[in-house]
Amino acid sequence: MTMLYVLRDHHRVALKEPLGELIPNEERTRARIEGMISTPLVLVGDVTASVMTKMGFVPSLIIVDNHTKRGKEIPTLMVTPSRTIKVKNDAGMLTGELFDAIDEAVRSINIGEEKGPILIEVEGEEDLSTLAAISLMPDGATVVYGQPDAGLVVVNVDEDIRMKIEEMLREMEV
Repeated sequence: MTMLYVLRDHHRVALKEPLGELIPNEERTRARIEGMISTPLVLVGDVTASVMTKMGFVPSLIIVDNHTKRGKEIPTLMVTPSRTIKVKNDAGMLTGELFDAIDEAVRSINIGEEKGPILIEVEGEEDLSTLAAISLMPDGATVVYGQPDAGLVVVNVDEDIRMKIEEMLREMEV
């Protein structure tokens, strides 16, 4: 696909609100999160992936850009990916290349083709990949991403959230 989605100012405001349930940093424990997680599980962001895998969660898909907000050392993953896909994606946008990589990963996960998590490494920024993951994952999947300075957001994918995200993506498409 050759689509391109660009973040507009009103979407920036909307995305400051969590798309799912916010787990504050001080409540980030396996016991607190465990009952909220289902499979397939998608982790978006370096810190999110590190925190969740250190808690013992095994995702189906991990999307990182090897950068953290504060520029600290890149957190480590506690899982070994079965496959790595490298893509480019600039800040404030969601390119067709990244969208297609997520779509390809989701298809592999859905048919049970992978023996471990698929890692998508983004050169640039992965923030908006949360939107693609929510729109492409099946009902019942969970997408977890970081809410800056607040905590982790757990999104259980269903038709309602998918429709909300697809509407946002339509508005962002150029």
